[in-house]
Amino acid sequence: MAAAATLIRFWSERGPRERRILLLGAAFLAALMAYLLFIEPAASGIVRLQRLLPQTRAQAGRLETLVAEAKSLRAMAPAATPDAADARSAIDKSLREAGLKSTHSTVLPGGELHLSFLNVAYGPWTTWLFTAEHTLGVHALAVRVKANETPGNADIELSLRLPRG
Repeated sequence: MAAAATLIRFWSERGPRERRILLLGAAFLAALMAYLLFIEPAASGIVRLQRLLPQTRAQAGRLETLVAEAKSLRAMAPAATPDAADARSAIDKSLREAGLKSTHSTVLPGGELHLSFLNVAYGPWTTWLFTAEHTLGVHALAVRVKANETPGNADIELSLRLPRG
């Protein structure tokens, strides 16, 4: 209450010309504050969004292309998967083509194949596994990798689920 009384006393001590100047100054400050708080951020935001609009449209176009490609891929018939015997020979062939040789190979009941590799280059082996999973339809069930003394090589035990025909 004391602040209001002080303000009223200050205002009543001013002449009409001073009051007009103070009102004009307060109106100017209020307009400046309104511009800085409301108009300028909105205007700069509009300019920024207008600059980003072509990029966003291009990204939306690329996304629509990818969606259309995914839909067409879904509509395609799945690749024929070989039966377990054919898969086993295809795995052996793919290992030879990749330059890999398993030291031990065992067919387990339930359509699983256990392979062991000693001192094999890890990079080509991982490439072979990726390719085998995607082209032959096998699925890695368990992989155990142990680093070898030779840099980049490892001892690997792998269990694969063979496709069912």
